[in-house]
Amino acid sequence: MGKETAKPRRGRPKTMPDEQRRAEILATAEEIFVRKGYGGTSTDEIAARCRISKQTLYRLFPGKQDLFVAMAQAHSARMIDLAADYDDLPLDEALAKIFMIELDQRAYEVRATFLRALFTESLQHPEFQDSLKRRAGARTRAELTAWLDRQCRKRGLTIADTASAAHMLMDVFTGSVIFDAVGGFGWSGLAERSAHFRQCIAIVLRGIAPVPAR
Repeated sequence: MGKETAKPRRGRPKTMPDEQRRAEILATAEEIFVRKGYGGTSTDEIAARCRISKQTLYRLFPGKQDLFVAMAQAHSARMIDLAADYDDLPLDEALAKIFMIELDQRAYEVRATFLRALFTESLQHPEFQDSLKRRAGARTRAELTAWLDRQCRKRGLTIADTASAAHMLMDVFTGSVIFDAVGGFGWSGLAERSAHFRQCIAIVLRGIAPVPAR
């Protein structure tokens, strides 16, 4: 008789680490949320799409509102790129990198669509506006404020209130993206969109007052 082939041992499937599971849930929730809105998105569908139990979902996110705010917070962290310090770049190029104005059209439209949906839902569901401001917008502005503080020290910039300046920059870029999405993406493409944002940067840095004659 030949050797019996050893049967593979059956054990419990490997469990996904919580950090990885949370990221998967947030990505799935974002996709459904953009398509169906907050009211039309159910935790049942999210759990089913992620192939997890509702118990697992609620262990990581106690409720639908917590999941929504965490999703907005994760997305806001991708709104600016401060992975590099950009201190050696000219200031206008540094801001162009931070606000990722050269995103390809597909990536830009994904971002813009999410921001439009987030803005719309926050108006319809005022009960979590405060959480969105504290947990989503505040962190991004704090990071940008810290960067501006460093530029004041290194480059000798004169900004009376860097926190206010960071807020203003976020308003300029985020607001433009939201209204572009609401209007059906009015810019013809990357070149026109990039030119608009570069002019925004130039006005922020140099203003629009005439240069005094020498």
